[in-house]
Amino acid sequence: MSNPDFSLVVAIVQVGHSNAVIKIAQGLGAGGGTIVFGRGSSVRSASSILGVSVEPGKELIYIVAKKSIVPKLMQLVTESCNLNEPGTGLIFSLPLEAVSGLDA
Repeated sequence: MSNPDFSLVVAIVQVGHSNAVIKIAQGLGAGGGTIVFGRGSSVRSASSILGVSVEPGKELIYIVAKKSIVPKLMQLVTESCNLNEPGTGLIFSLPLEAVSGLDA
């Protein structure tokens, strides 16, 4: 186990956008990511069809990336997935104390 200069980037996007997020990350040098499916509970993302509540699906993408690429990664994902629009998702990063199992 080492103490590398890595961050965990978490992107929560609408269903169907995870491939774009992974391609952006790989293009910047990250090895890939883990995709988990979920559902949103935001007041903004709640909608209904004929009075029946529809819970929007979300994809959560976890990417371990070098800190040096995180700002660009977050910028490109924000633009690609329209994350500046309400209810479309979000992206954030967390510092990692230790990581093992990477080829970096």
